[in-house]
Amino acid sequence: MSSLIRFQYGGHATFPVRYGWLPKGASRLRDKGGFIANAATADDLGLGSKMVDSLGYWLDMTGIGTPREGGRSAIEPSPLSELILQHDPHFELPGTWWFLHLALARREGTVWSWFFNDYTDRIFDRIACTDSFLQFTRSHAIRPATPGAAQREIACLIGSYAARPGVDVVDPIDVGACPLRELGLIIRHDAVNRFERTRNPHAVPVEAFLASASALAADLDKSALSLRELTSVRGGPGRILCMGFDAIEEMIGKIGGGRWSDGIGVETSAGERHLVVSPRDHGSWLAELYARVASRTKRTAA
Repeated sequence: MSSLIRFQYGGHATFPVRYGWLPKGASRLRDKGGFIANAATADDLGLGSKMVDSLGYWLDMTGIGTPREGGRSAIEPSPLSELILQHDPHFELPGTWWFLHLALARREGTVWSWFFNDYTDRIFDRIACTDSFLQFTRSHAIRPATPGAAQREIACLIGSYAARPGVDVVDPIDVGACPLRELGLIIRHDAVNRFERTRNPHAVPVEAFLASASALAADLDKSALSLRELTSVRGGPGRILCMGFDAIEEMIGKIGGGRWSDGIGVETSAGERHLVVSPRDHGSWLAELYARVASRTKRTAA
């Protein structure tokens, strides 16, 4: 990240993505062939004007939709949205949200990418996190954030991910609850007004881990990644999935003990284990997750 990058601020209008939003948005993309954040869309979906703007932002950021070339504020469906609607139309599977998180965390020029790739504090408070983001944009952004913009970005980040110890139980009266909290990546300690980044997240699907590792292999132009690289290199599962060395070593053990095709495996070189994985797009890994879930469901039903 030696050159200045273009940061995006405020498209979410401070709204974390809410339960039910993305299924509505993805269905709109499919049924109408696109999504435009206007009054007609807001009325059809039962959202306020700012909320429908926010939904358009989340469709874009998660890769559910892609901006239409030459179409101002218009979004069209992506292959990812078609895949999810086919297998998880209500966005109920945790694996779906792990892949949406991967898309967010690898979206350069956003608070999401900054927090999961560049912010190193494990325990932090809201003020320290905001100050760090503000300073980072002053050094790396073409247009640095203002103090107010930085506060709003961090507020949305914390509102999206921060959960009580364990995995947050959704309060039915909390209309602003966000499904990303269920991943358990940021722990909220209300008594001391602190937040903690986990080092052993809840039930990371092996396909999400492999998708993250595959993207890192493409970044580094490598076919084999050491545990150190998987744990510490920017863009890898150690940072994006908040997995410490022990969690990654355990995951590598699962992969090494399983049966995999397409060049996936674990090998030992110079006394160190390496994950062998070929670069592939996230959609192909998500399709494998859905196939595994469907197979397990069939076995259970039988």
